[in-house]
Amino acid sequence: MDYYLGAAIGGLVAFAFSIPAIILETVERGNVGNLPLLVDIKTIFGKKLDRNEVFWVAILFHTTIGTLFGLIYVVFVKNNWLIFTHSPYSFLSLVIYAFGSWLVAGFVVFPACGLGIFGRREGKRVWIEMLATHFLLGIGMWLIVQYYQPFFFVN
Repeated sequence: MDYYLGAAIGGLVAFAFSIPAIILETVERGNVGNLPLLVDIKTIFGKKLDRNEVFWVAILFHTTIGTLFGLIYVVFVKNNWLIFTHSPYSFLSLVIYAFGSWLVAGFVVFPACGLGIFGRREGKRVWIEMLATHFLLGIGMWLIVQYYQPFFFVN
């Protein structure tokens, strides 16, 4: 059950952080040059995407990364793999995990999707967007866990 909860929290946090991009896209009617906090994926697997597809692929990619972020963090907690902090759901453990997740996404996920290391094929500043997004995911998850965590739960 913890795995589902972690994945759901990660996906919901990611979706919540994509709301400004959704509002901006709706207000501007597709004329947004660069979506805030989302990686604008213009080509995927060799296929060039139109403006509308870029938006939906960016939302899907962002939410999927958030869902995996939450799910894999729970895997780390359950297997006691938090080697630096040994403190599940703490601020420091989520920040360290966010940095590691950013590295894995940059070196594995993005190249696997044909976007280059750290998404370099999609833009020069994609790496910083990814870094900000991963840290916001970590901070968002930490805030949600702190809010819903029973007072008698000991880390």
